[in-house]
Amino acid sequence: MGLCLGPDSSAEQRQARLHSDRIDRALYEHAKLEMNAVKILLLGAAESGKSTLVKQMKIIHHHGFTEEELISFKPAVLDNLLGSMKFVLQGMGLLRINLANPKNTVHAQTVLSCGRCIDEDSALLPFVAQALRCLWADSQVKLATSRGYEFELNDSAHYFFLNMSRITAPAYRPTQTDVLRVRLRTSGIIETQFKIRSLVIRLYDVGGQRAERRKWISCFEDVRTVLFVTALSGYDMTLLEDPAANRLQESFKLFSSICNNIFFRNTSMILFLNKIDLFQEKILHLGRHLRHYFAQYRGADRDVDSAARFIAGQFLALNRSPAKLVYHHFTTATDTSNIQVVFQVVIDTIVKENLEAVSLL
Repeated sequence: MGLCLGPDSSAEQRQARLHSDRIDRALYEHAKLEMNAVKILLLGAAESGKSTLVKQMKIIHHHGFTEEELISFKPAVLDNLLGSMKFVLQGMGLLRINLANPKNTVHAQTVLSCGRCIDEDSALLPFVAQALRCLWADSQVKLATSRGYEFELNDSAHYFFLNMSRITAPAYRPTQTDVLRVRLRTSGIIETQFKIRSLVIRLYDVGGQRAERRKWISCFEDVRTVLFVTALSGYDMTLLEDPAANRLQESFKLFSSICNNIFFRNTSMILFLNKIDLFQEKILHLGRHLRHYFAQYRGADRDVDSAARFIAGQFLALNRSPAKLVYHHFTTATDTSNIQVVFQVVIDTIVKENLEAVSLL
């Protein structure tokens, strides 16, 4: 007995063909997009400035943060301000520096013992804001802050203290500079996508703490470029998670393991020697001479160029493949104009290497 096909059957076939065509077009468009997509893996130890670079990409290529996004950073900014003041007060104990005004002892106790310091509207409680302002007005707190390198005060503390009056005001709204300065620990993998000319850039930022590094391998596939970030200013500092480990030595080990990894045999390697501004301040004005931490350094004290070139050379010498080029740049991640210029050079390098890879040069 033959199979009878009704009129609905041809309509179903047409619908199926249309559906198949739509899938084919979508796959074609996706493939075309992927040809112009560049996957950049952002790696480096904690506190190197990776997340600040990601924020800069949003400012430069996504027209900055919306008002709503800026407001969302308010609790983090206030937490950074409070945490920094607590750290300074603890540092004063280590340095045996007393408050200039004994009346500020009450304010110090307020800050150190503060549990819930922010109200339901994400504003500092008035008595906490007053305590912070009084402490920053104390000359000995300022002295301890200026010696923050002796107890490893975070990079952004001084910025937040200088903006104390604005930040502690009830109607405070974060600025883009505040957002660049705020410190938030990166956990997991954060993808940022933006377009430069015909290229779609996918930037993957992963946590730099030792506990986060096991997640890196999931990002290794199809990576065109590894952007490794290190903080030059960490040469005299230790890891938060291991006070016995020098931060720059940790970066050397990490860079060597990445640069010589079989996954990245044919991957462009770019090194950002970040926080050159803080490095310069330490070398020129704070007496933190590089030879005190790296005995093999033979350059002059207070010679920023010589010291920076020495550290760059130490990184480049870790590359065990003569055919593999490592491009390096000195950067200040909090300086938007600097990052805009340097990242354009990075993109030009990536484009050039991609063209060479397909023999178009």
